[in-house]
Amino acid sequence: MRILDTKALKGIVCGLLVIAIFSIACAGAGDGSTVTSAKEVQPKVGASVESSSIYIADYFPEFEKIRVDPAYKYLQLDPGNSDNFTVTVENQDNKTIRLKPELLITPYTENFMNENWTSISPSEKTLKPGEKQEFQVKVNIPEDADLGNYAALIAFTEKVPEGDIAGYYPNFPGTMQLNIELRVRPSIQILTPYVNDLVEAGESYTYEIKLRNTGDKDIAISPELTRAGGIVYAEDAASSAGIPQQAFGDDAIRVEAPEIIKAGQTAIIELTLAVPADAKGSYTGSLDLNIDDPGIREYEELVSLSFRILPVPEEPYESSFEAETDGPVTLEIKAYQYGYGLYTTEGNRDLTPSFNVSLINPSGDEVTPVLVNTKHSGSINIVDDTYPQPPYPMPYISSRIADGMETYDQGNYQGGTTTFVKTYSAPGAAGKWTLSILPRNTENFEYTVTIGAAEE
Repeated sequence: MRILDTKALKGIVCGLLVIAIFSIACAGAGDGSTVTSAKEVQPKVGASVESSSIYIADYFPEFEKIRVDPAYKYLQLDPGNSDNFTVTVENQDNKTIRLKPELLITPYTENFMNENWTSISPSEKTLKPGEKQEFQVKVNIPEDADLGNYAALIAFTEKVPEGDIAGYYPNFPGTMQLNIELRVRPSIQILTPYVNDLVEAGESYTYEIKLRNTGDKDIAISPELTRAGGIVYAEDAASSAGIPQQAFGDDAIRVEAPEIIKAGQTAIIELTLAVPADAKGSYTGSLDLNIDDPGIREYEELVSLSFRILPVPEEPYESSFEAETDGPVTLEIKAYQYGYGLYTTEGNRDLTPSFNVSLINPSGDEVTPVLVNTKHSGSINIVDDTYPQPPYPMPYISSRIADGMETYDQGNYQGGTTTFVKTYSAPGAAGKWTLSILPRNTENFEYTVTIGAAEE
């Protein structure tokens, strides 16, 4: 049988795709259609890819007669460790075939596996029709191997094309896919994955980031501030690109940290934020812990920092509404808070929203509504204090709910979103009313006006 070389096989695949696209265009022209939608094209393109696989099988028909079990194997290993598994190959053809397994390194992988990491036994085998053969695959990982993911194909016949061609088809006939993830268990637990707070201009705040060393060796750290995602924009470039400028610079944050986290101990990194008096907007960045722990990937050692300057409006919000009856006016104002002050060391911060409310009745007289009741409600998350902590910020987690009640240290319970609701009442009158609300300690609020008897 003639075996196609790599260039010929690539030509077949590309040629089929070109023919398929040309056929689609012709089909559209033939029925009078001038535009073919993407939705219509997609199935036809997929069909051409499938037909190309069949076309390849026409040149290698014996591949379809070889059954490989399993067709996929995933191993998670530490550098310096080894593992082995069994692969069963069955000859479903009506003729004898010769098997000679080898490792093919595919180009589509994070890291490239060394061929010396695997050994396959037996190295050769002739199978008669209907026969099966078990192959023992042993994987030995050197101690100095780079962490990450590796992928390769194990081919059981010499006629499999080069790896870059077979790599187009993870389930190429006569092969099995081998994926290896090299990881080591981290020693450092990052107990503070993010800091998210609502702060006031001109004030100072202190935050604690806790790290726990569960290993038997001391581990070095070297924290430094960096922008979120590692991207830094010049101010003029950021402005022209529509990217909001930071409320303050990194120089407003002071970091104090030990150089070593001793084995079996917990260390604290202290962040002190001095908010400039003229700061407005928000600050987003990261604290790169630079942990000397091979089990922690670079993106996992970033502590997300997010600070929002508390907006303090000088003028109240005003709106008007029409009352069709003289029924009493009931006003409900609702505000939310999301995860502020989670890791701050100041325990007496009062972030409870408040509102100065006034009404102008249809006669033009100012009416001060009476506060009828106040409701606080909170959602609680059940968390597990074990590694790994999420490497991304979760800004809607809070340690406090109504009236400053602590929830973060209550076992596995962590406070979530807090809702504040205040209900006011005023004598009613038919006509046009004006509502005025001046909020404090909140970034948002919503209100509801009810004319007539309030719902219980």
